[in-house]
Amino acid sequence: MFVVDKNETSPVEGEKLIAAVDLGSNSFHLMVARVVLRDNDFILKKIDSVKEQVKLADGLDGYKELTEPYLLKAIRCLTRFSERLRSFSPESVRVVGTNTFRVAKNIGVFLPKFEKALGFPINVISGVEEARLIYKGVCNSLDLNGEKKLVIDIGGGSTEFIVGTGSDPDLLESVYVGTSKIRRDFFSTNSLTIENFNNAVLWARKEIQVITKNFRKVGWDIAYGCSGTIKSVNEVCKANGLGESKLSLESLDEIIHLTCKSKNLKEHCLPGLKVDRVSSFPAGVAILKAIFHELKITNMEFSTAALRTGVLYEVAGRGSQPDQRDRTVKHLMEQYEVDRLHARRVSHLAINFLRQLFDLLTPDNKELKKILHWTSLLLEIGQTLSHNAYHRHSSYIIANSDMPGFTKREQTVMASLILGHTGKLPKISHILNHEKFKALLVCLRLAAIFSRSRVDLNLPEMFLRYEIEEEAYVLEMNKDWIDLHPLTAFTLKQEMREWRKVGIKFSLSCYFLESQSVQL
Repeated sequence: MFVVDKNETSPVEGEKLIAAVDLGSNSFHLMVARVVLRDNDFILKKIDSVKEQVKLADGLDGYKELTEPYLLKAIRCLTRFSERLRSFSPESVRVVGTNTFRVAKNIGVFLPKFEKALGFPINVISGVEEARLIYKGVCNSLDLNGEKKLVIDIGGGSTEFIVGTGSDPDLLESVYVGTSKIRRDFFSTNSLTIENFNNAVLWARKEIQVITKNFRKVGWDIAYGCSGTIKSVNEVCKANGLGESKLSLESLDEIIHLTCKSKNLKEHCLPGLKVDRVSSFPAGVAILKAIFHELKITNMEFSTAALRTGVLYEVAGRGSQPDQRDRTVKHLMEQYEVDRLHARRVSHLAINFLRQLFDLLTPDNKELKKILHWTSLLLEIGQTLSHNAYHRHSSYIIANSDMPGFTKREQTVMASLILGHTGKLPKISHILNHEKFKALLVCLRLAAIFSRSRVDLNLPEMFLRYEIEEEAYVLEMNKDWIDLHPLTAFTLKQEMREWRKVGIKFSLSCYFLESQSVQL
């Protein structure tokens, strides 16, 4: 639960400052909190927050490319955020990009510019991951009293729906219904009419309808709305004396009536409606009414928690709580009936190779180790579809699945490593320029080669190193073992040739017990 503390002071021993940056389709948010340890657990004290309305979704053109004016607007905002984050270490900050980042076709052009302006990597998260983090934020701001909760967050580009009882959600969905498109299609003129609202509600209902059956089947005890859009509707209800402390279908109809009566919200703003919410307000009300109709919601309470709250709890909890990514990988292994023994054999060997190349105790390299571990475990999920070219199937599944806990970037890297762990290397040439990803691929390919027999081989000591001056990878191992395993020796020679095709030196150095060595 959040405790507001307006006086920012240096954290005392056992406490630390963390930050979350939520780059939404409507607004960019920065939130700073102090982690306070309490009886083998922690609470977060919010100490600072900054919000700017960038309306990034409005900057997408007909080709779904972010246009220059909005790109510059976002960069200016991120530059201001960077000043506040200057003293933070990388592991204390997490930045997430939501729907507009997911759908923009030219993300490869603007994302590096955004990251340079902010000074931190931006994690583009899937809709399901966004929903999971929203639920995490709301759950941690409420008492877990056993009630089944429906949580809804209406954004500029998408709307997230979650149902859960405890700290873990039971059902997660993200639907491409947001205030930006509805405002553009139904409320682009100054005139506000009942007909516009009715058409907007019907369109939103049509999009939401695909998830209605599953959510009604699961059911819930209490509904919560969160974030800016629902907050603005809630504030207008209170300011105009509509209902008590909860939103209802009747109060939404009253708001629509008042909005249409005003005819132009810019000139006759409703009591309780902030100026920066005027343009998106009618669209938000229409979407909310569509949700009430589709899910048969009687009333809804407002929660002050949001995506950024969940991100903060994720940052604070990593290392002290189970990693959601572990659970996701376990679920995928069960779903695709992966050979666990073989998968762990590959992982163990790959990580042993990686340990010889990098210090795995640094925060960045700890993450590298995790990525290599999870990739090793998921190499063969495509076997369920077909043994032929299974790595292509595995890569496609990882790249395109909803994987709670993982960012789109992590999924892309894992999919590329899986695609490249066997066969020709040019197909994944795009990651070979990244030194650490290239090292992961070396370790993964070697682990796959030595594990090919799918039995526990009594492997000899092997030493993998990277020679900086020669810019070459060298694998050292006992010649007697190589002589006894001609198929592996042949495969390693093929591996050396494969790396040379992409301009990377790789060699096998075999030594005798008396320490003489021979280069193959």
